[in-house]
Amino acid sequence: MVSKRGSYAVRISGLEEGNHDFSFELDRKFFTLFEHPEIEDGNVLAEVILEKKPGVFALHFSLKGDVEVVCDRCLEKFMTGISTSQSIFVKTGDTPGEIEDDVLMIGRDDHEIEVGQYLFEFIILALPYQKVHPEDSKGNSTCDPEMLKQLDAHRFKEPDQGENSDPRWDALKDIIEKTK
Repeated sequence: MVSKRGSYAVRISGLEEGNHDFSFELDRKFFTLFEHPEIEDGNVLAEVILEKKPGVFALHFSLKGDVEVVCDRCLEKFMTGISTSQSIFVKTGDTPGEIEDDVLMIGRDDHEIEVGQYLFEFIILALPYQKVHPEDSKGNSTCDPEMLKQLDAHRFKEPDQGENSDPRWDALKDIIEKTK
């Protein structure tokens, strides 16, 4: 089933025991639902398999696609690929809420499970720790060249050890050299 109405819910009522497939196409419309500056756009296909057993459900998520992020180095936006698989378990009970990170309790009369927040969180968790433009086929950075020039101009450079060295340190350097 593909969700076309903008809802990111998995229907659980009326389904027989076994596996049931759901899929969601996550694009700019999806990402604007969440107030998070890290991702504003993307194209991710989310496959959700609902494994229904008596009194318990398992939701198996598989997400693959591209999301737009800001480069940590040059601050320009670029698309980066994500791919992840996650699972959560759902029990029915009297007190809805999260029991653990991967265990959710829903009411006995609930007919669907809203998975939009989980989809978003799984995408955030799939992002690389450092988001930097990929290198081209020759190994060169594809970051904004003007920003790279600015960064290089402000990079700390070791002082030249030639004629400009401070003579007060020469005695210490001699001691260090003798102990080697």
